[in-house]
Amino acid sequence: MTLISSLFLGAASLLCVARTSTAIPYASNDLARALLKRHQVVFEDCGGDNDDKRKKAGQAWSEAANLASATIDGKLDDGTSFKDTNAFKHYFEAADSETTRAMYSGIQAGSSGDSGNGFQLKFIITCKETDDCKDSLALTDAKPNKDDFTARIRLCPKFFTDDRTKNFLTSKSLKRNPGRRENSWCQPGQPFVFFETASHTFLHEMTHLNQLGVEAGLFPDHKGADDAHGTEDIYQIAKGYNPGSPEKSSRKLKDNWVKYEKDKKNKKPELQRTENAESYAAAATEFFFQKQCGWDEIME
Repeated sequence: MTLISSLFLGAASLLCVARTSTAIPYASNDLARALLKRHQVVFEDCGGDNDDKRKKAGQAWSEAANLASATIDGKLDDGTSFKDTNAFKHYFEAADSETTRAMYSGIQAGSSGDSGNGFQLKFIITCKETDDCKDSLALTDAKPNKDDFTARIRLCPKFFTDDRTKNFLTSKSLKRNPGRRENSWCQPGQPFVFFETASHTFLHEMTHLNQLGVEAGLFPDHKGADDAHGTEDIYQIAKGYNPGSPEKSSRKLKDNWVKYEKDKKNKKPELQRTENAESYAAAATEFFFQKQCGWDEIME
């Protein structure tokens, strides 16, 4: 893993860098503040409790935990569990189910603020702009925590203005079969980008954290840098993947593994499915809206 794990977006390829639970429909700002007060997670340069940046960062984190939680025990209307849905199968194989559950469980439990939890995340959420931000949404410095270092998720200025991060899960209703002009997430025929939220991006960044990589049983990164166990981004380390569309790159990674496992003459992918950050974020986002809207598919 590189020092800075990143998220890319846009046509111009902009650089952006087993516990059970019950998922709640939405997380409020009050809940986000309560979680943060019971945590080894701190804000830097995001303003006070009532600052817009602070509130957006806190809600993005609490909703990311909510997205992860929904995958653990949530089911579609027909009783189908996450691992048997298209949301899972677009990005993972059946053999990945334990690892993905451990990752999502780590995100949920580590973000719960419950002092009784043995697993507590420790990282810094910073809103300070650096030269690395440029046109980025977010960056994660994901080296292992040490006495003199704490991992950071940096929310860049674009995180607070970009179309892909302007919405929360609460920004629209979840009314099924809405009218064409109704402001509902459940508008039929929408592409994946329609469903992206600030919480989607924050979940992506969280999977880069070394603590969560260890919790999920991931191996250190493919180059061995800093012994970091968090996820990486396939479009950063391999050719042939579109950095402007992380979810499509993640589906392609899964498809390339299917081709390789069918015929070893095909090129072996450079990254495991469970080592790719966007695979977790995209699968969780798809499942949340499939579950809420009564669907079995979301288009690329």
